[in-house]
Amino acid sequence: MAIMAKWGGKTWEVSSRKIAALNGISAGVELDTENSDDKAGSPATKTKALKLQSLSFDFDVAMVAGTDVRGEYESWTELVGNYAPFYLAGRRFGPPKLQLTAVKLSDTTIDDFGRILKGKISITLTEYAEEASSKKATSSSSSSSGTKKAAGVATYKELGISSSAASIGASSSDKAARKPNNTQLTK
Repeated sequence: MAIMAKWGGKTWEVSSRKIAALNGISAGVELDTENSDDKAGSPATKTKALKLQSLSFDFDVAMVAGTDVRGEYESWTELVGNYAPFYLAGRRFGPPKLQLTAVKLSDTTIDDFGRILKGKISITLTEYAEEASSKKATSSSSSSSGTKKAAGVATYKELGISSSAASIGASSSDKAARKPNNTQLTK
């Protein structure tokens, strides 16, 4: 068993226990420059610094491969705002701290019961730099998986928001009031 990639507590591997493989990775480094007019009239370019690096990838999940697609997606949404190093083939890839900034579920197939049978989860990780964040992470919580959460970033669970639409509906008193009254049974 070889682990293809790892971020925080999440791993991608193809083995007898688990089929989870990355489809591909997009990464980039970009120079942040500023153009201003020189006194002679020719444009002058001033190099400021490197922009924050980003890393994005996607992977397929399927119920037939032993993955609860909805559960996997919801577990990722709870990690938004956390940061950790990303490892590819056992070596760190990219900057030392990558923050999970976006999670998307697409290309889904849903059965007659509303279960998600398969889908594609897309992940965006952005370099985490304390000085670049609007709220400096003077304190951060750490989990057993090695991921850290930036200060000032709350998850759905911490805000008391359920990421499932299954809990939305009429109250039991509303249901009772709308229940049809069968006059044949009241004798």
